[in-house]
Amino acid sequence: MKKIYVVLASLFFLTGSCSTEHQKGNLLIKGNVKDLKLGTLLLKRMIHDSLKSIDSIKVDGNEHFEFQTDIKEPQVMILALPEIKDGQILFFAEPNDTITIHTFLESFAINPQIKAGINQAKKVEYQKMMKKFNEKKMDLFKAKVEASQANNQAKLDSIQTKMQNLDKKDALYSLNFIFNNKELAIAPYTAMMTFYNNKKALDTIYKVLPEQQQKSIYGKEIKRILSKQ
Repeated sequence: MKKIYVVLASLFFLTGSCSTEHQKGNLLIKGNVKDLKLGTLLLKRMIHDSLKSIDSIKVDGNEHFEFQTDIKEPQVMILALPEIKDGQILFFAEPNDTITIHTFLESFAINPQIKAGINQAKKVEYQKMMKKFNEKKMDLFKAKVEASQANNQAKLDSIQTKMQNLDKKDALYSLNFIFNNKELAIAPYTAMMTFYNNKKALDTIYKVLPEQQQKSIYGKEIKRILSKQ
């Protein structure tokens, strides 16, 4: 999760502006934050290469919220609650969609219930698998520390081989996920986030993306990354 925020911050200049009147448009975002009595909810999205707060809601005793805005293509947006630490929920939005988000104040960005379109569903699918990979990597890391403390070189070598194999499986899963969903916006987004420092992989992925996704927000970002020396 931290990696996602770091990459987003490197791509977009964050601003603090927000509108005072709710907009009308082709996207409805609604839901509730259980136990939230007082605060400000912000809706953010990318505008001209900047991640900006496009709307805000002052919460005063009513935990329910509703935003309405316009977007031209599927993209990741953020529901933010600045008053709490790590108060940002990332979700995939699509034009002509209704998104519902239910969460709790105490665990705002931890496992919120989000009902949205196909790209969000695929995002959740990918994140669940990545969580499994990360848990296995953590187990191997702990085992490596224990083997190192015990000066067990044979076990260290075995664990290192397992870690390398797991990294390969992780990357292969990501590539297959991207190729299998190349018609969706989740494909260039996942490629950008996962292979940000691997131009060879990004170049291969970009070439197999359909034109629509090459010209999408994240397809353009991949092209920008590839053009950097």
